[in-house]
Amino acid sequence: MAMSLEGSRKISPRQPRRSRLPRDIPRFVLLCVLALLFLAPMYWMISTSLKPEVDAIASPVQWIPARPTLENYREVLTSPDGNMLRWLWNSAFVAVVFTVLHVLLCAITAYPLARMRFRGRDTWFWVVLGSMMIPWVVTLIPTYIMMMEFNWINTYHALIWPGIAGAFGVFLLRQFFLSIPRELEEAARLDGANSWQVLWRVILPLSVPALVTLGVFSFMGSWNNFVWPLFVVTDVDMLTLPVGVATFSQRYVTEYGKLMAATTLASVPVLIAYLFAQRYLVAGLATTGLKE
Repeated sequence: MAMSLEGSRKISPRQPRRSRLPRDIPRFVLLCVLALLFLAPMYWMISTSLKPEVDAIASPVQWIPARPTLENYREVLTSPDGNMLRWLWNSAFVAVVFTVLHVLLCAITAYPLARMRFRGRDTWFWVVLGSMMIPWVVTLIPTYIMMMEFNWINTYHALIWPGIAGAFGVFLLRQFFLSIPRELEEAARLDGANSWQVLWRVILPLSVPALVTLGVFSFMGSWNNFVWPLFVVTDVDMLTLPVGVATFSQRYVTEYGKLMAATTLASVPVLIAYLFAQRYLVAGLATTGLKE
């Protein structure tokens, strides 16, 4: 009888789990509040760009455009005071070339620091990390003087070359390279591959998430750079988007509708790049720093 009761207990259906809904409600509400805080400035930017100038500065504030119009976008794209399409091309060209060179240089530097054994390797790595402690303002004037000596003022060279070496990129890729199993590299060397072939055919193909992550950071940093182009570019046709957009905010008058329309146009390429690279970005950040 006892065995039959015990057997009945074993075959009895499992008790349903307690619902986690009450526990998830505060988390869901918190995430919604944070999402609203982050999306509110973007909504305000787009909303203002669709308002006539009178409505953009009206009081009380109009959260929803009463008379939506695309006139601000038309004036921004056809304004005789500035060439928005030219500025867009300048920023895109500089950001793409800078990103490619920056990722390539960081990968070549990070590979020996992660995979090779030589005297002083750790010391050089700490020297690279120590350069991150130097404020960029300290190097602003010397770099500007160097650009003048090279006659690179008002050229793409001044916008691209000074920043392609970055300690953060070296650190990020080195930490990712350490997570790649060493057996793969040893197998490639047994097949006769040298260090360059190991880097190009083994390490880099396995490091796509980290490379894309660094590429997104580099692209956004170059695209949003304002201070350095403001120093080295004075020709209107050579302005990048951040500096060009700032021209819509003058000393005594700010045209908020045009300013927000130009800012919206400048934000679209970065948003598209982030959406396409999102899954690589998450994978790269999640696996960086894990050792084999």
